[in-house]
Amino acid sequence: MTNPELSRRRFLAASGAVGIGGPVALTRSSRVAARESARAVDDSTDQQQGTQPQPGAWPMFQSDAANTGYQIDGVGPSEGVTVRWQFTPGSRQILGRDVSGILSSPAVTSGTVYIGANDGNVYAKDAESGNIQWQHEAGEVLARSPAVVDGTVYAGASTGKQPIYALNAQDGTEQWSFDTINTLGRATKGRSPSSPTVVDGTVYVGSAETTIVDPRGAVYALDAATGNREWVARVEGYVDGTPAVDGESVYVGGSTGTVYAFDIDTGEIQWQFETNDVVRSSPTVVDGTVFVGSNDTNVYAIDAETGEQRWQHVTRRGVQSSPSVADGVVYVGSDDGGLYALDVMTGRRRWRYPTGGFVRSSPTIVGNTVYVGSSSSSVHAVDADSGQRRWRFETDGNVLSSPAAVDGSLYVAALGGSVYALSGTSPSSSVS
Repeated sequence: MTNPELSRRRFLAASGAVGIGGPVALTRSSRVAARESARAVDDSTDQQQGTQPQPGAWPMFQSDAANTGYQIDGVGPSEGVTVRWQFTPGSRQILGRDVSGILSSPAVTSGTVYIGANDGNVYAKDAESGNIQWQHEAGEVLARSPAVVDGTVYAGASTGKQPIYALNAQDGTEQWSFDTINTLGRATKGRSPSSPTVVDGTVYVGSAETTIVDPRGAVYALDAATGNREWVARVEGYVDGTPAVDGESVYVGGSTGTVYAFDIDTGEIQWQFETNDVVRSSPTVVDGTVFVGSNDTNVYAIDAETGEQRWQHVTRRGVQSSPSVADGVVYVGSDDGGLYALDVMTGRRRWRYPTGGFVRSSPTIVGNTVYVGSSSSSVHAVDADSGQRRWRFETDGNVLSSPAAVDGSLYVAALGGSVYALSGTSPSSSVS
């Protein structure tokens, strides 16, 4: 396999491709310093706007805007689980066949579980009892994970004219919707937006803008309060993974095998890094390094400032799972069935845990436990240090979504049909 090639070329955008208002006359470092100063003044506002989750919450895919998948003060079931409640939504007809199940990962905040389902509904359920608080009919398959920030649920349908929308978290009423059709000034059909990332009053989302002869993708920055477009950047191929955001850049992967870094304020491209196959893995950015998987079987560590490769680790098959990072270790799944723990500095393997099926679920790390789903119709809890199994729970279908661990419970959805609320048990009653 050839080594990935790095190119740092300026973004040649079509008219309207870099957003309203034009470039901001601040250096990247001064913008970061200004944001950090504001966060130091009011950390509570920072929590509400998504840069870090409030205690007892898992508000979006991979918990936070950087996609770390880690909560240092979180609590999850470590010794075993029992089912507190199980919810199975309905199905819908698409092209003459029933489509059911759940690909979306749950978001949990303020005692409510939010989930999108393939039956076309967004559900809000009481985290303790499982009772439905409200449901919103989107009319399209909801395969992406919602983000819940500052009293609003942001979600995207897999198809349709309005794939991005905002709902009131209390009652599900629609606040705004955003239509990707014709946003790039050409005959397009918007489909398959990524799961949204919401931080500092902006929604970042990737999408596919398709024509028959010119399939392309886009990354959008939308005002979280109004849905107005702040900027849009075009890329080659579609953007399937959830954007990762730090103080200065937005990172995404594309179907052409490219990882991109965009300026957070303007959408101007900063660098792009080439892998050798499709990138469906969502990037994770921690301490100046971007971690991402590729279908070329590798996990990559990329310098967040320059786009230069720091290391790569090869697995046996493609990597569509998104990396999670905690305490100097990168945890990531592979289609070879393994959950890997890699040294964050070198990429050296510390351990590999076999799940019995391919792993496209992204690991969730709480305390000293790693939780991950598998196509073996199961969820696994693994000791973060040793890679030894703590417990395994069988579901009613493949688990491609990522678990949410909140207040000692684990919430996870299965493609076969159900979302589960799992409570911790004593070791003697744990699931084998």
